[in-house]
Amino acid sequence: MKKVLAAIVTYNRLDLLKRCLYHLSNQSLQPDTLIINNASTDGTEEYLMQNGIDHVTQPNGGSSAGWWRSIKEAMERGYEYVWLMDDDGFPDNRALELLMGQMDDHTACISSVVVKENKRDEFVFGIPVLNKKGNPILVSAKRKYNRFSELPPGTEKYPFAHLFNGALINLSLVQNIGNINKDYFLYGDEVDYFCRMREVGKVYSLMSALHYHPDVSQRSIDKTRVYYFIRNTFILNKKYFDHRVSRNFFTVAIAWARIFKRDGLGISLSYLFGKNRKYIFNGIRDGIRQDFIKRY
Repeated sequence: MKKVLAAIVTYNRLDLLKRCLYHLSNQSLQPDTLIINNASTDGTEEYLMQNGIDHVTQPNGGSSAGWWRSIKEAMERGYEYVWLMDDDGFPDNRALELLMGQMDDHTACISSVVVKENKRDEFVFGIPVLNKKGNPILVSAKRKYNRFSELPPGTEKYPFAHLFNGALINLSLVQNIGNINKDYFLYGDEVDYFCRMREVGKVYSLMSALHYHPDVSQRSIDKTRVYYFIRNTFILNKKYFDHRVSRNFFTVAIAWARIFKRDGLGISLSYLFGKNRKYIFNGIRDGIRQDFIKRY
C-alpha cells in the first residue's frame, strides 16, 4: 500500500471543513489525513483537538503557506504522495482510488476535475484550451472548456490541472524542484508549481476523478485578492508564458470584468478612479517590477 497523506488547508470555514473530512472518511481508498490550520478563529482548533484530528496550526501566511506546510509535513513524515485540497470542496468517494490507479513513476501530479457541487457537469474553473507550447491559448473563439460536453471527444486525461482541489502529488519527483513559493501569498502559487512540476514529470487532470466545489462565480471580489491576482499573474507571465505584454493586458481586463460582473458598475469604477484604484495599479506596478512585497 502506497503511503498517501490527504492535507486540507483551512481558514475560518469549520462547517465546510467538517463536510470535507466526512467525505475523506468515506473514500474507497483510505489516506491518512492532516489539517493545516491557518490560525482560524472560528473554533476550528478546538474542534480538531476535541476530536483527535491530526493537525498543524500556524500563522496565516495565505494559502501558499498552507500548501508549503502540507508538502513539508508529508515529506518529513515519509509519505510517498500528498493529496491537496481546500476546505470548501470535497472529493468524490472514489477520487483517490482513481487517481492512484493512474499514478506512475513518471507522473508528478494527477488532479481531480473541479466541478460545481450542484451542477456536476460544469467546471468551477474553466479548463483552458492549450496552444502548441502547452500554454493557455490567448486569442481564440474558444478559450476555455466550461463543461464536460465541450471537451474533445474521448478526453480521459487533459494536460492541465487547477491545483490544490484534489491534486495528488508524487513527492519523489517534486523533491527535485523544491516546495511551494510562499511569496505568492494568494493566487499564482498553484500556477507556478504546475509549471515547475512539468519540468520533472507529467501533470494532468483525470476526467473520471471528481472534486466537488461551490460555484465561486457569484462571490464578491475581495480587494486584496485583486491586487495579488494582478501582481502574481504579471510575475507568472514573465516567468513562463508567451505573449507576456498581451497576457498582462488581458489580466487587468479580466480582473476588472470580474469585479463589474459580481459587484456592479459603481464598485468596479472605484478600482479605476476611486478609493480602490491602488489595488489594481499597485498590482500592475509590483508585477512589472517582479516585486514579491506583501503589501496588503
